[in-house]
Amino acid sequence: MRLDENSRVFLDTTFILPFFQLDIAVEAFSLKEFKDFLIRATEIHVSELSIFEAKAKIFRLSKKNAAYTYALRSFGENLAMLREDEKIIFHPYTKADDVYFNLISSMNQNLDSFDIIILAQASNIGLLITEDKEILGLRQQEKFKKEPFLGKLLIKRWKELIRT
Repeated sequence: MRLDENSRVFLDTTFILPFFQLDIAVEAFSLKEFKDFLIRATEIHVSELSIFEAKAKIFRLSKKNAAYTYALRSFGENLAMLREDEKIIFHPYTKADDVYFNLISSMNQNLDSFDIIILAQASNIGLLITEDKEILGLRQQEKFKKEPFLGKLLIKRWKELIRT
């Protein structure tokens, strides 16, 4: 996807895992293309919730496989580097997010609470990159597309971004 000079992107949890030394199984994903994409973005938005999810995932993996112990131990250092990057904007859960959470949850979608929080926070950004099937499925739903606030959100899979 061609990013213009005012490109803002919201990353779903899957796409912050590489920052914490975890490989992701995403079709057509390469770290080089991902880095190039992020360099072109003017702002990279991430939910604080995704940080907790990433830590929990690494913790769970390290209990099953010692190979993840280093990623677990260096998580804080990696997080500190992300927080120091002026291009990366972290989203705490706010009152406005809660309003959007309630709006989305009232639409009777097949989304879990984490999906709803990510959507609520990404809606003001304009572009959400996700591999979540339930979130991606919203793109075909008229109810979602016609909602004035949510209908403006562009939801893309990684492979769709690199094709355009």
